[in-house]
Amino acid sequence: MNEVAVLASCLARLSWPPERLAREINKRCGSGTISSKAPYNWLKGACPRRRLPYIVAKILSDQLGEPIAVEALWPRHFPAAPSPQRIPAQRRPMTSVPPQAAALDPVTASVDWLVADDAPPPSRTRGEEVPEVAVEVLTVRIQQLRQLDDSCSSGLVLDWALQDLQWAKKLAATYSYDTSTGLRLHRIIAELGQLTAWLTADQGMDELSNTRFLSALSAARTAGDRPLAAYIISCMSYRAVWAGRTEEALRLIRIARKGTAQEDMGIGQALLATREARARAGLGDEAGCRRALDEAAELSRAGRPSSEPPWAYWLTPAVMVADAGRAWLELGRPQQAEWHLAHGIDLLQGSQPRNLLLHSTSLAEARLAHREVDGAAEAAAEALTLAENISSQRAHSRLMALRQRFVRYDSAVAREIVQRADDLLEVDRTRATC
Repeated sequence: MNEVAVLASCLARLSWPPERLAREINKRCGSGTISSKAPYNWLKGACPRRRLPYIVAKILSDQLGEPIAVEALWPRHFPAAPSPQRIPAQRRPMTSVPPQAAALDPVTASVDWLVADDAPPPSRTRGEEVPEVAVEVLTVRIQQLRQLDDSCSSGLVLDWALQDLQWAKKLAATYSYDTSTGLRLHRIIAELGQLTAWLTADQGMDELSNTRFLSALSAARTAGDRPLAAYIISCMSYRAVWAGRTEEALRLIRIARKGTAQEDMGIGQALLATREARARAGLGDEAGCRRALDEAAELSRAGRPSSEPPWAYWLTPAVMVADAGRAWLELGRPQQAEWHLAHGIDLLQGSQPRNLLLHSTSLAEARLAHREVDGAAEAAAEALTLAENISSQRAHSRLMALRQRFVRYDSAVAREIVQRADDLLEVDRTRATC
């Protein structure tokens, strides 16, 4: 089958006209990324430019529920890659996903977690005993990696986290340990799994991040750590919000909240409420969004418990306020959004650069929504400055969409933002080809 036939066959199976594919691309990459007629040229043999072939392959893979390789869509433009089915099982990239987890979708896996009885405490009697110092080293490393991710490239942190995850899984699979050590070890696996899944999602690798989230959820269940499991489910919900799957996002976050209603999660409960607000905002449910935001604000004021889980270190009132701003923006309330976003950015005081970048982008969007171009340009300039030192496909997509908004304005500050965005995106493309 030639490349034109492969693309045409995928669209036919989805019952999609070419315009629908264009809409999905613009939804993912930003309004105006391509014209509605561009896919017609691809059906005639043309190849999309830059990263678009990979984005098309991801969209088709996600929608069809099977891998669609870019090499199959445009074989004349991309070298052939070995078929995943021919890679021996022992040499596949390490994910250590139990077969039952790999077969489940996020909602089904989350429902199973919600209704299942507690698993027996993990222990192992065969093999050399797990050294206590190994568990301590991994525990410290997780926090170091999380803090490193706050200020460095997510790709670098992802490589390190994957190595530590492989080591932790080897300890769990081949060494002996009592139930106390087993619980700690599987909690470490769950935390590292959540971190690698989150970083993978940030780089735009949706299918792989889904696999890693499910593996992390399985480890959290084994560890009997319900707050951590709920946090992982909330991350899957948040990722569904990014992808526009808002009904799925709402189901996931409601499961997470129901499963931890009696747990003392401190500000972690506020995070779950905020993520419910984001899902309801995506559905246009203003009343439900407002209720969830009110709950989040109340929970944020409740204080932090003495034994708060280490993964919650980054959760602060600043994060809650800024995320509320994004919810208001998605509801079409830019003035409420602007106040929350600006206040959240002030409270962050220069910490969490990736969050600052994303919230500054949202602030620019809110200001453009009521035609405050100069203020929007100020926020966009801050986001672009931060983006010079941050590697994030999610941030890249947001900046592409923001650039398209500034193109509509004929002013010096708008043209400057467009030029800076073009310069930054050109640098990103150059790095990607090196």
